Amino acid sequence: MKLKEIDIELLNLFRSGEKVKAITKKLGIPQSTVYYHYNKLKKNGVITGLKVEMDYDESKVYERAFILVSLNNVHTTDFSKFFHDLKEDKVIKEIFEVSGDWDFILSVSGQKEDIINFVHEKLQNIQNVKKIQSIFIMRHVEI
Repeated sequence: MKLKEIDIELLNLFRSGEKVKAITKKLGIPQSTVYYHYNKLKKNGVITGLKVEMDYDESKVYERAFILVSLNNVHTTDFSKFFHDLKEDKVIKEIFEVSGDWDFILSVSGQKEDIINFVHEKLQNIQNVKKIQSIFIMRHVEI
């Protein structure tokens, strides 16, 4: 893999212990761009074992999110393995098997940092996961 200038900058910043929020300010890029390059570097073996740390002012606030997951192949054995791979994770509160374009909806809760690390460190590395979409809850209105 040929490293681009931004990849080298990010590697140096990660190595020096910079947090994502500080990196986005220094480089003038959105967090999604940082995560895109981080995931690309990790997938290609340039980064191994790095845990991304978020730097939020309200780091102790617990968030709720729904994560939609689609698998490459949909067989009962795939579902069982998928459940087994996820069952010990502390951010998962419920798993729903659903119909349509997605196979599962995960209800998760925790600090933003924990949820984002769960998606980037664990969920994306589970065999047979085709696509993921995270939906953070901005406001909850009880009726």
